[in-house]
Amino acid sequence: MHKFVAAKGRLYRLTAMVGAIAVLAAGVVVQGPATPAAAISGSEFDPGNIISDDEFYNGSAMTEAQIQSFLNSKTGILKSLRQNVDTRPKEVSQTTGNLICEAINGGSNLLASTIIYRAQVACGISAKVILVTLQKEQSLITNPNPSYWNINYALGNRCPDDGGCSAAYEGFGYQVYEGTRQFKAYKAANFKRQPGTHKILYHLNTACGTKTIAIQNYATAALYNYTPYVPNAAALANLNGTGDSCSSRGNRNFWNIYYSWFGNPTDITPTAAVERIGGGSRYAVSAALTNKNYPTPGVDRIYVATGVAFADALSVSTAAATTQSPLLLVAAGSIPSSVRAELTRLQPKEIVVLGGPTVVSNAVVSELKTLAGSVQRLYGGDRYETSRMIASDAFPAGATTSVYIATGTDFPDALSASSAAASIGGPLVLVKGGNSSLDSQTLDLLTTLGASKIFIAGGTGVVSTGIEAQLDGIFGGANVTRYGGSNRFVTSQLINRAAFSTASSVYFATGTNFPDALSGAAIAGATSAPLYIVQPTCVPKPVLQAVKDLAATKVFVLGGTGALSQGVATYNNCSR
Repeated sequence: MHKFVAAKGRLYRLTAMVGAIAVLAAGVVVQGPATPAAAISGSEFDPGNIISDDEFYNGSAMTEAQIQSFLNSKTGILKSLRQNVDTRPKEVSQTTGNLICEAINGGSNLLASTIIYRAQVACGISAKVILVTLQKEQSLITNPNPSYWNINYALGNRCPDDGGCSAAYEGFGYQVYEGTRQFKAYKAANFKRQPGTHKILYHLNTACGTKTIAIQNYATAALYNYTPYVPNAAALANLNGTGDSCSSRGNRNFWNIYYSWFGNPTDITPTAAVERIGGGSRYAVSAALTNKNYPTPGVDRIYVATGVAFADALSVSTAAATTQSPLLLVAAGSIPSSVRAELTRLQPKEIVVLGGPTVVSNAVVSELKTLAGSVQRLYGGDRYETSRMIASDAFPAGATTSVYIATGTDFPDALSASSAAASIGGPLVLVKGGNSSLDSQTLDLLTTLGASKIFIAGGTGVVSTGIEAQLDGIFGGANVTRYGGSNRFVTSQLINRAAFSTASSVYFATGTNFPDALSGAAIAGATSAPLYIVQPTCVPKPVLQAVKDLAATKVFVLGGTGALSQGVATYNNCSR
């Protein structure tokens, strides 16, 4: 590896030691990004999610030409810096067997942009991360006249907080290669801090205390392994200032610079193709879904439910999915033309109407009888009895051991649970979640079904602790699992995370209204796909990460832009 004259390097290290400790450990504010960060607020900083894995581990984030162009747009020395650097061989972790970096080609008189690009590709660490770290550590992106020491310890690698830098790691190229390798090794070799709950120091001075942080991903863990301090409130109150004597600013500066230059570092952008299934009404969406997923006429059964309430359609969605039966929506007193066209095309042998005459009129049933050989109603005295009847009809005794229960007074939790229930071949049963215990009829149903595992969809605010305790007593605590988050969106994430480890397709539905998602729940269940409820204008980051983790190649957005905006279709990240 090419090194500069050791004596000269040693002189610079000795004179810069105090500055190194300040910059690396406390994160002293260095020359800031050229792009103003006025729109960024410290309140946006999430210590558990400083940067997404999607952004961090992106070996194709920038081309070599893009890196050079970026450097040219700044005022620093790296736009023209050249150095010699040795080739590094492929490296695999000796502890885990995981790849750390492919071979990194060296060469003579290489441009900084070339060195950065080669490190990015070989180690799978975004060039944006490398560029930001070069700025965070030594201001090399914006400083036209840095010191010898600044250049040759560019990433601060092997520069401990309590002492000088190692001469063995001197040289810009070597720093870039070794520092990038280190970022990857933290994950590949399972080094020290990994995702999970950790106590992180505020400052090199341990008297400043610690903050307990739930580190959400490998990228954020890597940053804490590299710079093991979290900014305190004083550091975040003034993003371009110094804070107080207990303020460390290294990770704050990384986040602030990245956000200013490249946008929110916690954003996640799946590569899955997006297709919107919309229509002029909930009925048109229903028809479009069945048309896409049941292309062949001659189905055995079609379920028909009201499109103006959610309970019957959600109860039957798992039954429809399990029996591969389409679910179509109708108005109380008429069959919309798009739905009638689908019924005619599908030529069903049987139509099952959910609900009594006050929900779906006798006139509608009479019209349906002209479209199928058999038409029958299935309904009880209320939504709960109807839900039980659907479960009994579609899931005969002994056909399943797992049952999901959800409140019958609101749709979000039941909507997410419907495709999860279908994925394990079990029913979704609506219950009076506010009661302190389940009624005898529901308990009898669970016994008749032969249930041994119960999954509760929703937190204690929608399905009571009394019901959970009752089920624990009957089935044993280990066989009763609740999926309840801080809100409907988090609950949706928890339900789907537990039910699906892989999926080729994912469905998005609005979490603020039910119509477009009713038929979608049945289709998602029939195709072993999770259905996530999302916000009208953005997608929660954990959902976007799930799309990537599931290796999904297609995302279906249910409903028109009035239900889910174009921002959802282009993976607009929710801020939190």
